[in-house]
Amino acid sequence: MALSMEEQDAVWERWRAGEPMRVIARTVRCSREAVRRRLANSGGIRPAPRRRAALRLSLAQREEISRGIAAGDSARTIAARLGRSDSSISREISRNGGRDQYRAAKADERAWQLAQRPKLSKLDANDELRTAVKQKLHEDWSPEQIAAWLRRDFSDDPTMQISHEAIYRTLYTATCPALPSEMSVHLRSGRRLRTSRQSRRTGHGRGRLRNMVSIHDRPTRIETRDEVGHWEGDLVMGRRPSAVATLVERSTRAVRLVKLPGIKGPDVRDALIRNLQNLPPWLLRSLTWDRGREMSEHERIAHELGIQVYFCDPRSPWQRGSNENTNRLLRQYLPKQADLSRYTQVDLDRIAEKINTRPRDVLGWDTSQDRLRDVLIA
Repeated sequence: MALSMEEQDAVWERWRAGEPMRVIARTVRCSREAVRRRLANSGGIRPAPRRRAALRLSLAQREEISRGIAAGDSARTIAARLGRSDSSISREISRNGGRDQYRAAKADERAWQLAQRPKLSKLDANDELRTAVKQKLHEDWSPEQIAAWLRRDFSDDPTMQISHEAIYRTLYTATCPALPSEMSVHLRSGRRLRTSRQSRRTGHGRGRLRNMVSIHDRPTRIETRDEVGHWEGDLVMGRRPSAVATLVERSTRAVRLVKLPGIKGPDVRDALIRNLQNLPPWLLRSLTWDRGREMSEHERIAHELGIQVYFCDPRSPWQRGSNENTNRLLRQYLPKQADLSRYTQVDLDRIAEKINTRPRDVLGWDTSQDRLRDVLIA
């Protein structure tokens, strides 16, 4: 069953508000499949409403033409009343069956259908640009990274530049052949539908760690990110109980991934010490973590590595913003339902290298590898 215009408006408004499909279907009183089809046709992006051009004849004007024909008026007389040229009125009448068969409603419907002329997108029209975008997508670059790279490397050629939003829309819209929707698997989320940014934050209970040092006691030099060697860490969970420890250096945004034999305190302690103990002192000064029970051995970690471990406030992930953002990037490679115990340390190092060799907006489109190299040279 096709959705009415009112129902379609309700679907898009509720989708934008972040409601799941099943709730939208129940509210609009239609099947979940009907909602899914409506959203999937345009990749979760609400199509722009069609508008009649100001210079085109309206339905009311075509009604006036019909009445003028019935009264026996000439095309010139009708045109004078409408403020149009007589040639425009003559063509309108002749293309819709002449004076004997002209009907305003049918003429308006026909004009509305003929007016649909899909504009060729920039990616459809430019083979070189399309090839460059596809290549970077296959390398798992985000549309924003691709757009920034094009602006930098083709600064003198506007035809080789495109916005990240245009890339997203081409990927998500099923009717755009330039970038097949199957390529959306190269996006970090892997989604084929654009979803709302609104999310619901839920709390979780965790045991209290002993002798924690608060994030509010961190020195200013850590807060300003001027000094290299201060890390943020967390666990990325897969199919329980599998997990991977993620570490992000605050200044360069360099990423390290650590294979874990388990998620208990001693497991995380031994894995972190083994992975970090060979770093030079200037690259390992402090570690900031959330209040997860996996850090029950934080005092041992601090002692063995010769660093200070700080802890965020409860339910305050933004205090480890670099790490939280990186964990979202890593979900492209470490899905939530995957068995992360299958990944070897070599696999994890390869994933970290992918992240560290991508241009980052926060680094002025340098890579983390570039920033680390600059520090070494300095």
